Amino acid sequence: MGSYKLSGAAASDIAGIFRFGIRKFGLGMADKYLDELEALFKELPDRPELAGDASVFAHNLKYYRYKAHVLFYIMEEPGRIFIIRVLGKRMDFIRHL
Repeated sequence: MGSYKLSGAAASDIAGIFRFGIRKFGLGMADKYLDELEALFKELPDRPELAGDASVFAHNLKYYRYKAHVLFYIMEEPGRIFIIRVLGKRMDFIRHL
């Protein structure tokens, strides 16, 4: 299983996702969604074929769509990713990256 590191912005994104999830869906569903995101964060480093190319935004940037969100990250080294942002799929990516 791979490892990951969050940028400060990504950590803030996740906190916001969690708060929104609690308000909209309740604590149980918000916890479940965060658990799913964390599992994905650990899976992506070992499955680079799942990622899309987002280098149009930044050099070596990758993306992965998950439910209502899009993860943007770079491979730091084999088996390790650095997550830049976790944005809502309807957000203006250029503005927030």
